[in-house]
Amino acid sequence: MQVQEPTTAHLSVSLPLMLDGPFEITVEHSVVGIVVTERATLTRLGPEWDVPGVYLLLDRPDLPGRWGAYVGKAASRGLRSRLREHLKARDHWYRAILIRRDSKKTLNSAEAGWLEGHLYDLLHDSGQVQLHNGNRPQDDSISIEEQLSLRTYIPPVLQTLHVLGHRLTAAPTVAGRRVFDLRKGKRVKTISEAGRPVVATSSPSATTPKGRKPAKTRSDIELIDLVREGLVPPGTVLVPASRAHTDTAVVNPDGTVQFRGTRREKVSNPARELAGYEVNGWTFWRVETPEGKVSLDALRNRLQQQRTASAPPPPR
Repeated sequence: MQVQEPTTAHLSVSLPLMLDGPFEITVEHSVVGIVVTERATLTRLGPEWDVPGVYLLLDRPDLPGRWGAYVGKAASRGLRSRLREHLKARDHWYRAILIRRDSKKTLNSAEAGWLEGHLYDLLHDSGQVQLHNGNRPQDDSISIEEQLSLRTYIPPVLQTLHVLGHRLTAAPTVAGRRVFDLRKGKRVKTISEAGRPVVATSSPSATTPKGRKPAKTRSDIELIDLVREGLVPPGTVLVPASRAHTDTAVVNPDGTVQFRGTRREKVSNPARELAGYEVNGWTFWRVETPEGKVSLDALRNRLQQQRTASAPPPPR
């Protein structure tokens, strides 16, 4: 039986009264437990955190928004004991995130190892994080069903990083600076004075010959653009439009898709594999939003309209 990943992560934060100790994050949709602690307040963690789990040691972000991290796991010694060792062994970090199973049944070594490796991949692929691990941690001994269950831990962890100011996407470019310039005759993407991306075209002719239908234009917007604009944050779960399919996919920080334990470059690749025939992944996948489930194609069109509306008027 495959476990379907939830489409939302509801985080509840419990702050200490003095605001100078660890604060816990409860995730309503799953059994994951998260605590965030400053290096100076690590010793105040209670014995309930001396259980197996995974942890992130975070460096302070620099001005461009990049940051360093170490991803580790604790098995027999427990998270609290393992982190106390890092007070002397590692001096680069200022804050830590501890992840455990919030129930009587704790993570075993294989589960913690898989989660450790998956978090490492997400941080590494983002391009924003300098990892201090010597090698990639890896444990692929658990079943696909167990992996799908552990994927429910990922969205709240990524959202916690975002809340703490540790972005997995590049910071917006300053107003007026060009982001990229394609070949002559193609689209040019710039940043408006309001800080929003705009698109201008350099087509030699803006009119369509009489009697001929306008050619269908191909959008230059990719999934990474939706990630950077916050329309599809890292960790977003993609759900098939048809109820006949139960498998889901997860959006990576670099705009790729995680599906059935592997990383896919395009949204249509896993959609085609799941459907068993040629299919457009942009219309196949749905995303949960406050307005309900919306296709990736609808979100792409929304971003295109925003860019077109903010584009400067053509010169007279």
